[in-house]
Order: sequence, then structure tokens, then C-alpha cells
Amino acid sequence: MVRSGGAALAVAVAGAVPAAAAQDAPAAADARGDVVVIGKRLRGSAIGEVAPVAALDAQALRALGASNMKELADRLKPLAQSVTGEDPAYLLNGRRISGFAEVQNLPLEAIERTEILSEQDAPRFGFSPTVRVMNVITKKHFRALSTVQVSGTTTAGGGATSYSEATATRIDDARRASLTLSYFHFTPVLQSQRDIAADPDTPFSLAGTVARADGGSIDPRLDALAGRTVTRAAVPADPALRGVPAAYRAAAGSADINPYRTLQSRVDTLRIDGTIGAPLSRTVDASLNINAEGQRQGALTGLAPVTLAVPAGNGALPFGDDLLLSRFLPGDPLRQRATSLTLHAGATVQGGWGDWAWNVTGNYDRARQAVRSDQALAPGEWQSAVTAAADPFAAPPAGAATRIAVASRTVTTTVGGKAVASGPVLRLPAGRVQMTLAAGFARSASAPTGGQGPAAALTRTSSDASVTAIVPIASAERGALAFVGKLSANGTIGMADVSDYGRLTSSSYGLAWAPARPVQVTLSVSDAATAPAIVLLTAPLVTTPNVPVFDFLTGQSVLATTTIGGNPALAAERRRVTTVGVTVSPVKAREWRIGLSYVDTRIRNQAFAPNDASVALQRAFPALFGRDGAGTLMTLDLRSLNLARERERKLLLTTDLSTPLGRKPPEPAKRAEGDTTTPPPPPPKPRPTLFVNGTVTYRLDDRVTPRDGQAPLDLLAGDTLDGTGGRPRWQLDGTVGGAIGPVTPGVYARIQGPTRARSTIAASDLSYSGRTWLTAYVTLDAGALVARPWAKRLSVALVAENLLNSRIAVRDRTGATPYRYQPGLIDPLGQQVRIMARKLF
Repeated sequence: MVRSGGAALAVAVAGAVPAAAAQDAPAAADARGDVVVIGKRLRGSAIGEVAPVAALDAQALRALGASNMKELADRLKPLAQSVTGEDPAYLLNGRRISGFAEVQNLPLEAIERTEILSEQDAPRFGFSPTVRVMNVITKKHFRALSTVQVSGTTTAGGGATSYSEATATRIDDARRASLTLSYFHFTPVLQSQRDIAADPDTPFSLAGTVARADGGSIDPRLDALAGRTVTRAAVPADPALRGVPAAYRAAAGSADINPYRTLQSRVDTLRIDGTIGAPLSRTVDASLNINAEGQRQGALTGLAPVTLAVPAGNGALPFGDDLLLSRFLPGDPLRQRATSLTLHAGATVQGGWGDWAWNVTGNYDRARQAVRSDQALAPGEWQSAVTAAADPFAAPPAGAATRIAVASRTVTTTVGGKAVASGPVLRLPAGRVQMTLAAGFARSASAPTGGQGPAAALTRTSSDASVTAIVPIASAERGALAFVGKLSANGTIGMADVSDYGRLTSSSYGLAWAPARPVQVTLSVSDAATAPAIVLLTAPLVTTPNVPVFDFLTGQSVLATTTIGGNPALAAERRRVTTVGVTVSPVKAREWRIGLSYVDTRIRNQAFAPNDASVALQRAFPALFGRDGAGTLMTLDLRSLNLARERERKLLLTTDLSTPLGRKPPEPAKRAEGDTTTPPPPPPKPRPTLFVNGTVTYRLDDRVTPRDGQAPLDLLAGDTLDGTGGRPRWQLDGTVGGAIGPVTPGVYARIQGPTRARSTIAASDLSYSGRTWLTAYVTLDAGALVARPWAKRLSVALVAENLLNSRIAVRDRTGATPYRYQPGLIDPLGQQVRIMARKLF
């Protein structure tokens, strides 16, 4: 790009002008009469005033070893995830689309370039300022049918996977069409396949245990034999010894229910997805995406527990008082089944008017979910028979015990639309002021039925509007405050009106300053209030028995009954994020960026889903936890709740490098002018490519206050809410990959430091080890290795997930591992291997 006649160089902000105008803009005269040569920007690019987080060409994308856009998004997650942990929004060729579903099945070969834009760029396209934006740029022409077959398993057994997919894709400039059909199958992982030790604290066993209802001494004879008060005793497995008091040892129950409990459910998923896009006129084009997904899941939740009141006169027990007999019933285990059907339709219409670009998107979603969960056996007539002297150790008479099952069904529909228009409104000495106007509307309805509690139907309507402005302040190229470098400011004001929550406001503002070409400094502040998702309010209550839970108050692992579902009392969340960052591109001729950011996040009324019985959670929300007369934790309410406040301060160090290796090969010799007989020379062989991206997170402070009036918890110093040891002080996420001829090797890493859950009780004072999660992959281009027609455009990939079989190790102060934190319960899958064959026709 050149400056002529002392004029400044100007480049239109991406997304603010129609694509055609942005690609081939001619030289123009500015307000001072100088000639400004507008540089030709890359087709479909969305890069604006703020430096991108990353920009990857086709060679760099190949080095990631992905086969389609969905896999590519997973490999780029360390770069694409925002500083608040949110997934990115998506553009296609610099324009908004109805959603990720429009692009997720694109073959990698159809993608020419990918750009990841920072949170400051998101409002420019009508997105929230808390997300990053991934822009997918496709080739102008592409046509292929791709077939994929994936098979895999866990190295410890169980968890076998099978995935089949066929995708037809055609791109012809503004016209595109794709159709995908896929099927996924996952076999369950049972506790018996992970060497899970029996729970030493459960009151149930196959033979049974006995205890008094008031938790007192069972019998003085047992106390004398044990040398202490015996409040629970195990029933002898040999029926001949059940009349001998000395055969009843002081112990809790113990039963191998591992073959009857699923750690990972069986899953079957069938999906069909189609997208079509075409121009409607010279300046307007449209697209439509429709997909449907059906899923079925099945799990075992253990043997049915039953507690019978055995009167002293029954004769089955050799004791003189009424006792409770707790036992598992052998035979048919408890089961949980879930089915879902999801329908989605998304449409986009977009075009340009002068220097302005506009875009309208609409979506329709319908999700139907049904769950049936066996709970236990209700003794009913069986209890009456035992009271009348029937043998409590015998199988229940036919029809005397009823299996309790809970069934629920929820149908949620959402219809929404959004309109976005952007373009220049004013010319300043440093450039043009760009403005983005956005307005949206959505209506959601949820109709739950069944479950174990009130499941009121809810209809929610919401409307929102926002205004974003990007104002150039200084520009060295234009001679406007040249000593400052390049400086621009941006700001967004938004408002949403949501049923039952009223008006929720949001705002953001920021600065982008480039004092010199390789350096950019950014500042951004966003403040937004959001209503909870409708499913968090209306999902019917579903309970699951026999769930391993660690009770931090007692230091014991128990098998408890958990409840999940909607909480209609959830409040709106307000989140304020302040970010200060600097990005450096140290080598001009290389796609290499290094960034350092300071992030300060403050949250009010954060929606939090508990998953364990930590001390802090039990003290803050005691009504969520139920205990029996002996103080044993029996039930947990795991529905989402609001936390009063949280503040987290952290540093993020990011790097993104994409570069060819070795010397650039010489250009092939050109044919003589007019020579039509000599075949063109072959293109030079591509050089090896190296791709590196990574994010290091270092938390300076993370404190949460569960309820107003309580002392804050320091999640970095041993306090915990969810039983996982608080937050790790540091964490590394990154990918190192490359392409060397027909071979594309790489490794993805997630490494985190240790954590701690401090307690005055030795059994609850837990140390959690760090974890090194590595996923290695290699893709082989069979066509380049085997000169056979069948090998053309055939690739084979090998993936080893959790290469080191790394799991978090948990130890209490005595060095023991609590039952709840056995490695197989923390991570049931462990190390996995997969092989994929992919063919393009």
C-alpha cells in the first residue's frame, strides 16, 4: 500500500462496508484534496482497528490436523475462548451467520483462512463484548463429497466409540450448499471396568446391615464383643449364622455394586444437517440452515436399596429390640433412560446500501427431552408381611414391593431474530467514525411435565438494542496527532427488556493504541446484566440414587440421592470485566503474536450448579442437604443457585506462531509467451509448517462470597465450593503442530497446577494433584505415500487422548484417597485411542 501526494493511507473497517467494495476499492480523494490509495484487503477479511488474536492461512490450518470446522474450533479453543471463558461467535467471509451450525461441517480443504478477533471487535458485528469472534474465509470454488469413519476405545476397557459421517459440500463464489448425515455410538463404562473399591461407609449390603432407628446401641452383647458401642452391624452372609449374635460384626455395609452402576452412559446420536446459500440480487444474498438431532442415553444407577423395620418378635434377628434392616436387592438394577430430539432452523439475509452493510438473522429451535429414572423399591405390602413375621431376608413376594420411577418431559421452543447494520457516519482527521446498530427479539416457551416437584410452564419474551461506535483519534499515516501513533476508541450501549426481569442494561468501552507498528495496547471495560437461561428455571426435578458424594462436614464418602432440575427463583447475573493488554508482533515477516493481559472480573448473582457437599456450600445453603437421624448425608439438591459475589484477577500470556520452515523454493520457470504446447511446470513443494499457540493463565486472586453477610472464600488458598479443591493458581492450554510433506503431527496440552481443600478434619483436608493432559495426533496423506487410485484424497489419522493417562490424585491428611475421589470416579474414560479414515471424492 502506498501513499501519494502526502496523503494518508486509509483502510475501511471490516464489516462496515459491503464485501465487494472492500475488496477492490479504487484510489479516492479525501476532504483535503489529497489522493488516498486504498489497499486491497483480503477477500472476506474482518480485521479492523484492533489487531487480531490470530490469523491462520491454509498451511497453518493444515498443521492443526483437523478434518472439518468443528474439529478446527476445538483445536483453536485456547485462542478462541474469551478471557471470561465464553465460546466465540462466528462469521463467514466477514459476515454474520445464523450460528455455528452453518459452518461446523465445512471440510478443512474448503477453508482458505481463519481469523480470530478480540472481544473489542465483537460489538462491531452485533455480538456481546465478552466473546471473541472467529471469521471463517472459504475458497471461492470448492466441491467434494467427504466420508469419515472413526473407531476408538479406552485403553482400560469400555467406552468404545464409533462415528460415521458423510458430507457433500459445494461452494461457487456466493453460492454454497452442504448436506451432512452422521451417526455416533458410545458404549457405556461400568464401575466394574475401573476397579472401583466398595464404599466402606454405606449402610447397605447384599446381606444387609442392622441398626436402631434412634442410632443407639444395637445390643449390649455386641458392645461387649467389640469393646465399644455398636450402632450398626453387618448381617452374616451365611444364613445359618444369622441367629448367632456373635456373627454380627460391627461394620458398615459393603457390596460390590460395580457391575450395576454406569460411570459413562451409553449414547446413540443421529444427526442430519443441511445448509444452502445463494444471492437474491446483485447486492443481497441469503442462507438457510436446517438440522435435526436425535439422541438416546441409558445408564445403570446401582442395585435397589430397601430398608425394612424388623420388629423384635419377627424371629429373623437374634436381638431383643426393633431394628432397621438395610440391604440391596440382587437382580434387576435401577435404570435411567433419556431421549432428546432437537430441531433447528437458522436463516440469514444480508446486503449493502452505499457504504453501509446490513444483516438480518433468524432462528427457530425446538428441544424435546424425556427422562425416566428408577429410584428405589417401596416396601409397601412387603413391610406389612415382615411386621407380621415374614422373613425379611427372603425375596419380596410378587407384587408386594413397588419400583418407584420418576418420568419427566420438557419441550422448549425459541424463536428469535436480530438485525445489524454498520457503516461510516463521520469523517475525522484520523479516519472515519464507524457505527453499528443492532436490535433483536426472542420468544422462548418451556413446558415441563412430570418430575418430582412443581414444574410450571414459562413463556419469556425479550427484546434488545445496542449502539456501537468506533472513533479514530490519532493516525500517524494521516498526520493526525502523528506523535501518538494510531489510537481509536470504541463504546457500546445496550438495553434488553426480559420478561420477569425487567430492563437489563449493558455497556462497554475501550481504547486501542498502536504507538509503533509491532505493538498494540488495548483497554476494555464491559458491564452487562443477563437473565438466566430458561431451562435453568423450568427443568423438571429428577433424582438419581446411589451417587458417590464426599461429605466435607464428616470426612466420609456416601452414596446419596441427588436432585437436579430448574430453579425459578434464579436472579439475573451482572458481570463487569476490565481488561488491559499489550500485543507484540516481534517479526515483521512472520505471523507471530505475543500478548499479555490483565483481567479483572466481578460478578453479582452468578448462577452456580453445585456438584458436591463442601463445607462452605452446606453452611451457606443448609436446606439443600438432607441427613438421617445419625447425621449421615442422604440427599443433595444440585439445582442451580445464585452466589452473591465473586472477584477474580488474573494474568493471561498468549502466543500464536504460524510460519513455514526452511528456504523459500524458487518460483517455477514461466513458459515462453505464446507457448501452448509445453505443459505448465509443477508448483513448488510446500515447505514444512510449524504452528504454535498457547495461553498461560495465572490467577492473582479469586474470592467468592456465597451469600451476603458471609465472609468471602479464597479459592486459591484452600477454600472450595464444588469439592474440587478451589481453582488452580496456574494453567496452560496450547497446541504445537506441523505439516511435513504428507505427515501432519501435533499435540494439544492442558496442564494445571495443584489445588487444596483445607479443613480441620484430617479426612476432609484434601490435596489435589496437578494434571498434565496431552492429546497427540498424526494425520497421514495416503495419496502422497501410495501411488494408487484408491489412495487419492484419502487420509488416515491416529489420535491418543490423555496420552499419559493423567488423572487428578486426591489425598487426605493421612495419605488416604476418599472413596468419592478414586481415579476411576474422577475421570472414568482415562486414556483413549482413535483411528480415523477420511476420503474425499
